[in-house]
Amino acid sequence: MSKDAVLLIAHGSPERVEDIPEFLQNISRGRPLPEAVVREVQHRYSLIGSSPLTRITRLQADGVTRELGIRAYVGMRNWHPFIAAALQQMAADGVERAPVSASTSRCCSATTHPLPSILLRSGTIVPC
Repeated sequence: MSKDAVLLIAHGSPERVEDIPEFLQNISRGRPLPEAVVREVQHRYSLIGSSPLTRITRLQADGVTRELGIRAYVGMRNWHPFIAAALQQMAADGVERAPVSASTSRCCSATTHPLPSILLRSGTIVPC
Protein backbone atom coordinates (compact mmCIF):
# COMPACT_ATOMS: atom_id res chain seq x y z
CA MET A 1 0.00 0.00 0.00
CA SER A 2 1.19 3.50 -0.82
CA LYS A 3 2.04 5.63 2.19
CA ASP A 4 0.74 8.68 0.31
CA ALA A 5 -2.86 9.87 0.25
CA VAL A 6 -4.95 12.99 -0.24
CA LEU A 7 -7.29 14.56 2.31
CA LEU A 8 -10.27 16.49 0.97
CA ILE A 9 -11.93 18.72 3.52
CA ALA A 10 -15.02 20.91 3.52
CA HIS A 11 -17.36 22.47 6.05
CA GLY A 12 -19.78 19.55 5.95
CA SER A 13 -23.55 19.43 5.98
CA PRO A 14 -26.18 17.11 7.39
CA GLU A 15 -28.12 14.87 5.07
CA ARG A 16 -31.37 14.96 7.05
CA VAL A 17 -33.50 17.76 8.49
CA GLU A 18 -33.55 15.87 11.81
CA ASP A 19 -29.77 16.38 12.08
CA ILE A 20 -29.96 20.19 11.93
CA PRO A 21 -29.98 20.78 15.73
CA GLU A 22 -26.78 18.76 16.24
CA PHE A 23 -25.21 20.37 13.16
CA LEU A 24 -25.98 23.85 14.49
CA GLN A 25 -24.43 22.88 17.84
CA ASN A 26 -21.25 21.93 15.97
CA ILE A 27 -21.21 25.22 14.08
CA SER A 28 -21.78 27.26 17.25
CA ARG A 29 -19.19 25.17 19.11
CA GLY A 30 -21.79 24.12 21.66
CA ARG A 31 -23.32 27.50 22.35
CA PRO A 32 -27.10 27.21 22.58
CA LEU A 33 -29.20 28.76 19.83
CA PRO A 34 -32.75 30.03 20.24
CA GLU A 35 -35.28 27.32 19.40
CA ALA A 36 -36.88 29.66 16.84
CA VAL A 37 -33.57 29.84 14.95
CA VAL A 38 -33.22 26.04 14.93
CA ARG A 39 -36.78 25.63 13.65
CA GLU A 40 -36.25 28.25 10.94
CA VAL A 41 -33.07 26.56 9.72
CA GLN A 42 -34.85 23.18 9.73
CA HIS A 43 -37.71 24.70 7.73
CA ARG A 44 -35.36 26.22 5.15
CA TYR A 45 -33.39 22.98 4.92
CA SER A 46 -36.61 21.05 4.33
CA LEU A 47 -37.32 23.31 1.35
CA ILE A 48 -34.09 22.33 -0.39
CA GLY A 49 -34.13 18.68 0.71
CA SER A 50 -30.49 18.42 1.70
CA SER A 51 -27.10 19.82 0.88
CA PRO A 52 -25.05 17.89 -1.67
CA LEU A 53 -21.73 19.01 -0.12
CA THR A 54 -20.67 15.75 1.52
CA ARG A 55 -21.88 13.63 -1.42
CA ILE A 56 -19.97 15.81 -3.89
CA THR A 57 -16.82 15.73 -1.75
CA ARG A 58 -17.00 11.92 -1.61
CA LEU A 59 -17.41 11.81 -5.40
CA GLN A 60 -14.36 14.06 -5.73
CA ALA A 61 -12.41 11.69 -3.48
CA ASP A 62 -13.43 8.76 -5.68
CA GLY A 63 -12.21 10.72 -8.72
CA VAL A 64 -8.88 11.52 -7.08
CA THR A 65 -8.38 7.86 -6.21
CA ARG A 66 -9.32 6.75 -9.71
CA GLU A 67 -7.26 9.37 -11.56
CA LEU A 68 -4.17 9.53 -9.32
CA GLY A 69 -4.13 5.96 -8.09
CA ILE A 70 -3.79 6.96 -4.43
CA ARG A 71 -6.39 6.85 -1.71
CA ALA A 72 -8.34 10.00 -0.97
CA TYR A 73 -9.95 10.59 2.41
CA VAL A 74 -12.81 12.95 3.25
CA GLY A 75 -13.07 15.05 6.40
CA MET A 76 -15.63 17.68 7.34
CA ARG A 77 -15.22 20.52 9.81
CA ASN A 78 -18.82 20.62 11.05
CA TRP A 79 -20.34 17.23 10.21
CA HIS A 80 -19.67 13.57 9.61
CA PRO A 81 -17.17 12.36 8.63
CA PHE A 82 -15.20 14.75 10.81
CA ILE A 83 -11.63 15.74 9.95
CA ALA A 84 -10.33 14.16 13.15
CA ALA A 85 -11.92 10.82 12.22
CA ALA A 86 -10.39 10.99 8.74
CA LEU A 87 -6.98 11.69 10.27
CA GLN A 88 -7.35 8.77 12.67
CA GLN A 89 -8.24 6.47 9.77
CA MET A 90 -5.30 7.76 7.77
CA ALA A 91 -2.94 7.05 10.66
CA ALA A 92 -4.43 3.57 11.12
CA ASP A 93 -3.92 2.95 7.40
CA GLY A 94 -0.26 3.94 7.66
CA VAL A 95 -0.50 7.12 5.61
CA GLU A 96 2.72 9.11 5.96
CA ARG A 97 2.14 12.05 3.61
CA ALA A 98 -1.07 13.68 2.42
CA PRO A 99 -1.68 17.03 0.83
CA VAL A 100 -4.89 18.68 2.00
CA SER A 101 -7.39 20.23 -0.39
CA ALA A 102 -9.94 22.51 1.25
CA SER A 103 -13.21 23.09 -0.57
CA THR A 104 -14.67 26.38 0.56
CA SER A 105 -16.44 29.15 -1.26
CA ARG A 106 -14.27 31.74 0.43
CA CYS A 107 -10.94 31.81 2.16
CA CYS A 108 -10.50 33.76 5.35
CA SER A 109 -9.26 33.14 8.86
CA ALA A 110 -12.75 32.03 9.96
CA THR A 111 -12.72 29.17 7.45
CA THR A 112 -9.04 28.22 7.40
CA HIS A 113 -7.73 29.03 10.89
CA PRO A 114 -9.19 25.97 12.69
CA LEU A 115 -7.60 23.45 10.30
CA PRO A 116 -3.97 23.77 11.45
CA SER A 117 -5.03 23.44 15.08
CA ILE A 118 -7.08 20.32 14.29
CA LEU A 119 -4.14 18.79 12.44
CA LEU A 120 -1.61 19.80 15.08
CA ARG A 121 -3.77 18.36 17.89
CA SER A 122 -3.94 15.09 15.98
CA GLY A 123 -0.14 15.00 15.74
CA THR A 124 -0.27 14.45 12.00
CA ILE A 125 0.87 17.76 10.53
CA VAL A 126 4.43 18.56 9.64
CA PRO A 127 4.84 22.29 8.93
CA CYS A 128 6.53 23.04 5.63
